[in-house]
Amino acid sequence: MIYTIVQAILIFGMPQALLYYYPRKNSRERPLLIKQTSIILFCSSLIIMSLFWLGSQAIGSHHLKEYLVLLGIYTSLMIFVMPIQNLLILEGKTGPAMWSMVLFTVIDVAVLPTAAWLNPTTLGIIHGIVFTAFLKFVMVLFHVYSTYFTKEISGTYYLKEQLTYGIPVGLTAMVYVINVNVDKYLVGLFFSSSVFAVYYLGSLWAPIFGWITQSAAQVVTPLMSKAHKDGNLSEIRELYRSSIGRLAFVFLPATILLIFIAEPLIVTLFTESYRDSVPIFTIYLILLPTYALNLRWILMASGQTKFLLKLAFSMSIINIILSYWLLMTLEGDNRLLGIPFSTVLVTWVSTIIVMNRSLTIIKSSFFETYPLKEMWKIASVSALSVLPVILLSAFELSNPLTLVLSIISFAIMFLALSYKLKLIGENEIKLAKSFLPF
Repeated sequence: MIYTIVQAILIFGMPQALLYYYPRKNSRERPLLIKQTSIILFCSSLIIMSLFWLGSQAIGSHHLKEYLVLLGIYTSLMIFVMPIQNLLILEGKTGPAMWSMVLFTVIDVAVLPTAAWLNPTTLGIIHGIVFTAFLKFVMVLFHVYSTYFTKEISGTYYLKEQLTYGIPVGLTAMVYVINVNVDKYLVGLFFSSSVFAVYYLGSLWAPIFGWITQSAAQVVTPLMSKAHKDGNLSEIRELYRSSIGRLAFVFLPATILLIFIAEPLIVTLFTESYRDSVPIFTIYLILLPTYALNLRWILMASGQTKFLLKLAFSMSIINIILSYWLLMTLEGDNRLLGIPFSTVLVTWVSTIIVMNRSLTIIKSSFFETYPLKEMWKIASVSALSVLPVILLSAFELSNPLTLVLSIISFAIMFLALSYKLKLIGENEIKLAKSFLPF
C-alpha cells in the first residue's frame, strides 16, 4: 500500500503525459520530451529516497525500520520503469512492449524464489525485489539512451507545462488508490481479520479487469490526442464509439457469466471457507460494465486532468461518507454488504459524469456516440448464452466440473450466436488469428 500510493503520486503522471505530448510533437522534438521526462523522474526518485529515509528515522525501533530504505530504493527504480510500455507503444513497437512485460515477469519469477531460497526471510524477499527493479531499470535506461539521448535535442523546455498536465494525473491516481481501498479500510476497522479476508477476496476481482482498458488506453489515447490537436472531433468520436463497442463485447458477457458461476468459481479456487465471498463478489460484478463506459480517454487527450482530479476527490469523499453511513445504519450481514454497494453506486455516478463531459468535448449527442443497438445485441446474446449454465447448476455436479462445463457451454453458444448476428465479422476473426503464435 505504501509503494502503491507513493508511486501513484510521485511518478507525476508521466506515463499519461507521454500519451498526451508524444503524438503532438514531431520526431525532432521527441528527444527533448524524453529528456525532460527523465529529469522529472530523477528529481522524483530523489524525493522518494529522502521521504523513505526520513520515515525510517522517524519510526524509531519499529520492526519496519530496516525495510523502509530498501523500499525507497525499489520505488525510486520502478519510477523509471513504469513509463516504458507507454513509450514503446508510442514508438509503434507494440510487439516489444508486450515482450518487455513478459520479460519483466520472467525476471520476477526467476529472481524472487531464488532470493527467498538464499535468505528465507522478509528481508531476503525485499532484497530480491530491489534486484529485479535494478535489472528492469538497466534495460529501460539502455533503450532510452540509445533511442533518444544519442540524438540531437532541439526545442525549448516546457517542464512547467508537462508538470501542469501530469501532477493532477498523479494526484488523481492517488485518490483513486485510496477510493478503491476505502471499503477495505472500513472493513479492517470494524470487522475481524477473518471477515476482512473473506471481503478482500470478494472485492479483488474487479480491478483485474482494469488491465484491459488500461492496455486499450495506451493505444487509443495518443490517437485521440493527435486528433484533438488537429481539431478532428469526428475521428475522436469514431474512436470512442468503436472502443466502447469492442469493450462491451468483453465486459457485458463477462458480467452475466460471472454472476452465474460466482459460487463454483470462488469455492473451486479458494475452498468452502470463502463461500461467504460470493455475495460481495456478485455486487462488485455490477462494476464491470463501467469498464466499457467509464473511458476517460477523451478527457486525458484534451488535457482535462484537473477536472478528473476534482471528480476523483469529490467521489472519494462521497464514497467515504456513504460507506460509513451504511455501516452505521444497517444491521447484521447487511452492514458488510452496504460497503461494496456504496463503492459500486459512486463508481456509476462517476461514470455518468465522465460520459456526459466526454460528449460535451466532442460536441456529440448520446445516441450518435454510443453503439446502443450493438450493446443491446451483446447483452441479449449473453442472456441467451447463460441458459445452459443455469441448466447445469440444477444437476448438482462438483464445483470444478460445473465451472468448466459452464464456461465451455457459454463460450460456444455466445460465439455461435454472435457470428450469426454479425457481432463477429472478418475483422474480429483476423484479430483473433493475430494472437496465434504462427
